[in-house]
Amino acid sequence: MDENIGERKLEHIDIILKENIDFPDHCSKIYDSIMLIHQAFPKINLEEVDLRIDFLGYTINAPLMITGMTGGHRNVTKINEKLARLAQELGIAIGVGSQRPMIIYRDNSDVLETYKIVRKTAQDVPVIGNIGINTINDLSINDIEFLIKSIEADALAIHLNPAQEVIQPEGDTRFSDNVIVKVEEILDSIDVPVIIKEVGNGISMETASLFRSIGIRYFDISGSCGTNWILVEKYRSRTPEYKKRIADILNKWGIPTPLAIIETRNAAPDSFIIASGGVWDGLKAVKSLVLGADMVGLAKPIIYLLIKQGYDEAYKFLFTYIETIRTVLFLIGAKNPSETRDKPVVLLEPILSYLKQRKIDLENYIQFIRKGGL
Repeated sequence: MDENIGERKLEHIDIILKENIDFPDHCSKIYDSIMLIHQAFPKINLEEVDLRIDFLGYTINAPLMITGMTGGHRNVTKINEKLARLAQELGIAIGVGSQRPMIIYRDNSDVLETYKIVRKTAQDVPVIGNIGINTINDLSINDIEFLIKSIEADALAIHLNPAQEVIQPEGDTRFSDNVIVKVEEILDSIDVPVIIKEVGNGISMETASLFRSIGIRYFDISGSCGTNWILVEKYRSRTPEYKKRIADILNKWGIPTPLAIIETRNAAPDSFIIASGGVWDGLKAVKSLVLGADMVGLAKPIIYLLIKQGYDEAYKFLFTYIETIRTVLFLIGAKNPSETRDKPVVLLEPILSYLKQRKIDLENYIQFIRKGGL
């Protein structure tokens, strides 16, 4: 195992703050091709709009999650504490970054505290653990249970990040079929749900279908519209020059978030889908819900504001984000997030051509999400 993983996590945060590592224009062309229909007479009052949803045994105040990004170095403990405070005060879900450092430094209380602080601070909202699929074969079920119990997690995200790992100088590129057996073993052995999570390059129909077939019901599709971890790894000083050149070539690699939502919902119609990856404002959030997501998630803008401008600005950002969701629901005549599926939507190019070539019938897709699934 990589003994410098804690320093790597800190380096990632530094790069995110200093470099331009977002996908170009945050998929604005694709999001602009999703047209919600304004209702001049929405037939509801604004105060009737209720954003609450049920998630992992909790009722949270909005269909929103602060997705996992960091942990494993004592210098990020305060960041995770403030993220957890935001989640607790706003009544939304929160995930932690990869918990692999908890295994490597199991006896280091400072490292463990970078994760434990989340549950200590966010006691009344869902907390989601996190481990990479390429490392689970190295772990026992006792190790997995240690990760869950240490932070009192309500679910475990198993993240898929081959695009990041292949550029990362110390990357672990073990993504062969045999790891599926381990995922099944984990599913059968732990008491909390497993979430299959991408980190920013999107989940395809093929991937969603595979994991749904073994019993996975929760997906965080994390499409290629937000933080680009290929570029994050490019900016690390240890990354070889040839990998940096590959990163430049692959700087737009992935499935944009709106398309990953459709791909996953089409392949796993009864799944619970978290849409993340550049869903950085409330309008994009509602468009994601209309397309078939159950909730949305984000991380980078919050972390950036926390570090650069402080807690109050991060709180204002999230408060505005939630109120934008409420406003858009009002304007399309939806009383709650689930009603967004019943509201009219017009999809334009390039989405139409993409769906046609992926053999997804748009009319059938819209009909089945309005009925709650296939």
